[in-house]
Formats: sequence, C-alpha cells, structure tokens
Amino acid sequence: MRIRAIMFDLDGTLIDQFGPIHRAFSKVLVQMGFDSPSYETVKRAVGGASDSTMAKLVGQERAEEAVRLLRPIFESEMLDGLIALPGSIEMLRKCSDSGIRTAVLTNKHGPHARAACSHLGFDSYLELVVGANDTEWKKPDSRLTRRTLDEFGAKVESTIYVGDSPYDYETARAVGMKAYLVSTGTHSFEELSALPDCVVTYNLEELSRLILN
Repeated sequence: MRIRAIMFDLDGTLIDQFGPIHRAFSKVLVQMGFDSPSYETVKRAVGGASDSTMAKLVGQERAEEAVRLLRPIFESEMLDGLIALPGSIEMLRKCSDSGIRTAVLTNKHGPHARAACSHLGFDSYLELVVGANDTEWKKPDSRLTRRTLDEFGAKVESTIYVGDSPYDYETARAVGMKAYLVSTGTHSFEELSALPDCVVTYNLEELSRLILN
C-alpha cells in the first residue's frame, strides 16, 4: 500500500501534555473532596474523552460534574509544560515534503486540541484537527472516523492511523485502516504488541524511518 495520508492521535502520540493534564485533574478531584491522584493514575485513565476519564477517577455518577469543573481549570494550565514528543515535528515535516497529507483525530476537546497544535507549530503541516465535541461521536466510533476521512478527502485504503493506545487501534480497525502504534503514551510496547495485525514501534522517530525512508 502506498501511504497518501496519515491521521494522528494527539496525546501520547504527537504531544506530551500529561503534566498539565495531571495538574488540572488533581485540582478538580481535590475540589470535589477526593484525594489528589498520582501522575500514573491519571495517565492510565486517559485515552478516551474527558467524561470517560473522569468516570474512572470519580465514578460515573459524578463524571459530568467533574468535566464541568475541569474545562476552565485545564484551559488555565494546558500550555504550561506542553511539549512536542521527539520526532513529531520532524515527521510532520517529512510527510509534507513527501506529499503525504496529515490530520489529527483525537478525543481531546476540539478547541484544546487545536490550541495545542497551534502552540507547537503543528498547524503549519496539518490540514485538519478534529476533536471531541466537534461532532456527536467520539473515537473509536466508526462514524467519526469516516466523517473525518470524508472531510479530509482521504481514502481508507491509502490512509493509516497513528496512535498510542488500544482506543487508537480500535479507531483504525473499525473502518479498515491500518494501525501504527507508538509506545510513548499510555501503554507499553509489550501491551501494544499483543494487539493483532498492527505495527508497533517505540517512538515516532523509529516509525518515521519505517514508513517514510
């Protein structure tokens, strides 16, 4: 297959925003009367949208309340400590130089995702950034992925999805896209390697060498 387009997950794939995420989630939980969660507890909980993450941390019955509290707190924290993962900007640049089109499809709140991409200069290379609340669906719902492919103007058979978690694997598989996973986010190389019919690398630099050289 000749790759003509790549859709990327964001957190743990292109960016490391776990510092700001942990600070914001900790403030919310303490405000709600819970103990402050550890960094690892929050990191293992993320991957879906904020409501599913909060359900893991405070329970389903209080998740909606927690998300309402989270948004303004996170917006005050989100760029402090946000970093581009090694190889991310270089991979986007190589894709551009090779004529491979790129987009982001994430469960991060859409405006927050676009703010992160703009802050790091990714938006110079990305044609599209789609996040949670931009549509009525969330990953791994195939309707979201197909709508994004249509908006992106990309074909399933020549597009791959790059992510860091089983959510991303399921997002790709739901529409018949090939999944390429990096172990720079919420799951280890060994955990990701247990998923069938996908390519797993340790980082974006290794992945870039594999598919772009």
